[in-house]
Amino acid sequence: MRLSRRSFLGSAAAAYAAAPVWAKTEGHDMTPPRIIYYNNFASHLLCAYNPNMYYPDLPHRWSDNDWRRLIDMIAHFGFNIFEFWLEPRLFCREALAAPVGTEFARQMNVVIEHAHARGLQAEMIVAIATVGEKWRTLCPNLPDEWAEIRFLWDAWVRRFPVLDIAGIFPGDPGACSRNGCTAETYIDKSIEIAAMLDTIRPGIGIEFNTWGPPFFGWGNIHMPPGSHGEFIPEDQASAWTFSKERADRSMTHLMKRLGEFPENTAISINMGFNSDGNPTGDQDARPWANAIAKTRRILTWDFSLTEGENAVYPHYRFTRLFERRKEERAAAPYSGGICFTMTPLLNQLSLYEAARSFQNRDGDPHQLAGDFLAGIFGEAGRSFVPDYRLFEIIPDWGCYDVVKMPREEYHRRMAAFADRLEDAKGSLDSAAILHPEPETYRRELAFFARLFADLTSRNPDYELLKKTYWDHVYRIYDHLPDHVDPRPRVNTDRFIRHFAEWEA
Repeated sequence: MRLSRRSFLGSAAAAYAAAPVWAKTEGHDMTPPRIIYYNNFASHLLCAYNPNMYYPDLPHRWSDNDWRRLIDMIAHFGFNIFEFWLEPRLFCREALAAPVGTEFARQMNVVIEHAHARGLQAEMIVAIATVGEKWRTLCPNLPDEWAEIRFLWDAWVRRFPVLDIAGIFPGDPGACSRNGCTAETYIDKSIEIAAMLDTIRPGIGIEFNTWGPPFFGWGNIHMPPGSHGEFIPEDQASAWTFSKERADRSMTHLMKRLGEFPENTAISINMGFNSDGNPTGDQDARPWANAIAKTRRILTWDFSLTEGENAVYPHYRFTRLFERRKEERAAAPYSGGICFTMTPLLNQLSLYEAARSFQNRDGDPHQLAGDFLAGIFGEAGRSFVPDYRLFEIIPDWGCYDVVKMPREEYHRRMAAFADRLEDAKGSLDSAAILHPEPETYRRELAFFARLFADLTSRNPDYELLKKTYWDHVYRIYDHLPDHVDPRPRVNTDRFIRHFAEWEA
């Protein structure tokens, strides 16, 4: 936390500029790694801690200055790439002509400009063919729909004149298995999109993503007879169906065509073909990662390491985070990866730890947590670490180290932590490079500590506490029609149910 912004940015920018497209050492480390801050602010992930980029009259809009402060913070933590998802709601012809699309492009260009000034590159990722507010997937095997896909990629990349990297993503949401589409179709069409982008913007970086089992949904997602690519929530799980024959066939096809991607293409491939990237059994992707790394930079896209989707509370998943970095080092010459967040205004500690995990895979995550909290609360902040860890109490995607203790003991610990956070107001370092400012950060931690304490008291009013949580975190959805993906409401129910079912 005490590293000066000037000294960090100078060294990071110089190292990044000097690096070749790909390079490896025998120790399976790449220099410098791409340390990617991935902020997913899609319309089903809106909350009090994520920017609302779509509804100008609703809460949680960010000003340009809010964004600049966010970039300052992540640069200080050690990130060197800012990544955002152009969600399907914008990746459509209607949004190109609408005020929401125009303002999105304007503000993201401001963010990209400031990122460059702070030594970061900028990357936009897009699901290759998923479009519109209803998340429909166009079929690249239909000429008219393929022409529309190409048009949208062309139009949106041109809206960001100094974008550094374009990421091609298979889906999730969306994918196609109609009209003969397979995982090989996704690979072939991605090569065409990449070539088109390289023509529009010579030398632009390309990131091709293998996400899924692999290539999420292409050829294996269930689509009912007569489908026109509509998003059906109940069918999304089918896209995770693993078949070794499909994985081997599609990855062999990728290897055959790998050289046809533009030279400046990196490949994102996790260690395993499953949602947690675990290299288990037939889903072990490490041999493929090593084969790709002979000619291309490889990255991980390990989505659930730091927080799950719509698991909105402070997180502490750092033991697994650093273990995963060591596993990656042993597995293949990985050259960085993402830190996903949908709560950048709450889980700053996770962001800090994630950036540091790429810089020093052998670091002590608990010592780093103490360093971070001491940088905000003074030296007394180090003693917050054991209690901060108690927030990781709910089983969730990617959470492998759930806190387990008697309910009454947990209540006492969390109530005392809430009191300590209230008392810490006078010890804050107002100069800490943090967004939002340290006092707001303290208040939010205190809110959750008190909420968790109340949820584990002897006779909680769960309905009242559910409303307290919803109003604090998700109230923006009270002003919106039901989303095609209703996870905020589903996960709020699950959040409260965990405490209601926690026996003494």
